Amino acid sequence: MHPTSLADKLELISLRDSIISFSRLNANPVRYHHWHQCLEVLYVEEGYGVVIADNRHYTMRPGRIFVFPPFTLHKIMVEERAATIYRRTIIHVDQNAILKTLDAFPHQKQKLLQLSARGSEAFVADLTDLHLWINTLFTHYSALAEGHELDQENAATLLLSLFSMIPAQERSIREDEYRLSRQVMLWVEENYMHKVSLETLSADLQKSMSYLSRRFHAETGEKIIDYVTTYRLRKACELLLRSDLSIHEIGSKVGFADATYFITSFKKGIGKTPLQYRKNSARDPAV
Repeated sequence: MHPTSLADKLELISLRDSIISFSRLNANPVRYHHWHQCLEVLYVEEGYGVVIADNRHYTMRPGRIFVFPPFTLHKIMVEERAATIYRRTIIHVDQNAILKTLDAFPHQKQKLLQLSARGSEAFVADLTDLHLWINTLFTHYSALAEGHELDQENAATLLLSLFSMIPAQERSIREDEYRLSRQVMLWVEENYMHKVSLETLSADLQKSMSYLSRRFHAETGEKIIDYVTTYRLRKACELLLRSDLSIHEIGSKVGFADATYFITSFKKGIGKTPLQYRKNSARDPAV
């Protein structure tokens, strides 16, 4: 899959009036950097590949669980030979709504707060030894989801069951921290608000432009400039939701020199104008 526009690169999950969405899916993996405004849980049942999150690369394999906090940029790349057997369970949940039901479980409530903290790292753990139990758990909740019975109480008990199986956060997995794409992503994180050029990036990392472009594409499946734009739009979404800055100020703050170009890029990538996004998201309880 080779996306042709930013509209293919960004995916914002809006739960609207729902507290949780629960899906067991085969094949058709997301192969572009994206984020969600709510907490996401990904459990890999079959298939192998790579997950990129927090500027790190993680091996994706059966029995591995990933928890992505709101607004965490991440990307899934499934190996070509495993694409037809890739099976996973994905849960999107309004963490704020669930918190209200966990007052009687202070330790699990604190774990949810940690896992969903904005700006925190993605959590990764191996649950291979518990796969049969998890499969039974997900089969039960899949039936509830199909019957539209995943209410607040059922959503809370699902998370409590999962939390009882995942290890403490200090035992989370980190892999492949020194790939070149990690260096590029960290550089973008520090420089996205300024004018970005491949020449400057090349000079700062002391690598040739052609080598940087080739290696970044090989490791992430996309162009550096596309990643820069995606990162800027994610930051713009944060500011639209969390600040009173004007549209012009936000565009300038995230690296768009021209306000009109910022609005055009945002509309192309997010599907609505910055003003529409701010107004609509203000009414969305999952934000």
